[in-house]
Amino acid sequence: MELDRRKRQVLRAIVEDYVASAEPIGSRTLARTLGLGVSSATIRNEMADLEALGLLDKPHTSAGRVPSDRGYRLYVDELMEPRPMDEEAFRRMRLLYLRQVREMDYLVAQTLKLLSAAGDFLAVGIGPGVRQARLRRLDALEAGDGQVAMVLVTDHFVQHRLLELPDGMDASGLQRSLLALSRELQGVSLERITRTTLEAVAREIKGRMHDELLSFLHDCLAASEEQIRIAGTSHFLAQPEFREPGRIREAVQLIEQSGALQELLLEASGQAGVRVRIGEETSLPETRELSIVALGIERQGEVVARFGLIGPKRMDYARALALAEEVFRGLEQAIN
Repeated sequence: MELDRRKRQVLRAIVEDYVASAEPIGSRTLARTLGLGVSSATIRNEMADLEALGLLDKPHTSAGRVPSDRGYRLYVDELMEPRPMDEEAFRRMRLLYLRQVREMDYLVAQTLKLLSAAGDFLAVGIGPGVRQARLRRLDALEAGDGQVAMVLVTDHFVQHRLLELPDGMDASGLQRSLLALSRELQGVSLERITRTTLEAVAREIKGRMHDELLSFLHDCLAASEEQIRIAGTSHFLAQPEFREPGRIREAVQLIEQSGALQELLLEASGQAGVRVRIGEETSLPETRELSIVALGIERQGEVVARFGLIGPKRMDYARALALAEEVFRGLEQAIN
């Protein structure tokens, strides 16, 4: 959409003032703050033109204007200036992603912690589905006092469990058996490792330890597949949009049920990279008063982790995008 210079300045100022104040913006206030040397009547005419173009809305209870979904979209795509990330948040993020993190579960949890601490957003994330993870290695490490740590390593995460060694079995013997088992199952996804498969290949592991191994693998598979994680609820609900009891009840229900949030995140992060979905650009009635800055992290042609910053349509897009793009760079490096 082509707008002249003054209309672009007016729209940008309205979006940024509304993000900061959560109050509809009037022409008189805008004439003072913009410093364009024109009267409030001229600004009012510009606002009327922007409203006619579908870029502004006029709330029934106010003479001021607020951005529409189209107005936010034009702001994000053309008017918003990139904003450098907060230096302390940047430092903490780099420290996390420069570490050689192998456990995807840990990486997802720590990323959400960083995101939720960085702004007034609801941070959501989904790690790789457990069942699609491919086995790399099964191992046993002696832990002392007749115990052994059984370790499962996949391409997505690491799981371990402390077990009592049966009489007559030492850790080194169990380790040899598990490494032999690893060689036969290496590269097989966990969803294809059935009890029958284990019984066919775990010939040397007998008795109670055989049952413990089956139980351990079953528990690994029992972890929820693509379950959404949420952080920063208190920051999100503190926004002015949720002051009314009805709105806060709807927001709490959305978070507690989480299905719509999960669908929103999956829809917005379908491909690798950072994307913005504003209001009615989402297909879900429950989330049409919200916006999301979403990122998908790809490995070997598949999106394996997804994160999102969710807020009211009045969210600080420049800040959220700066944060998301830095997370994307760090995660992409860490995961790949």
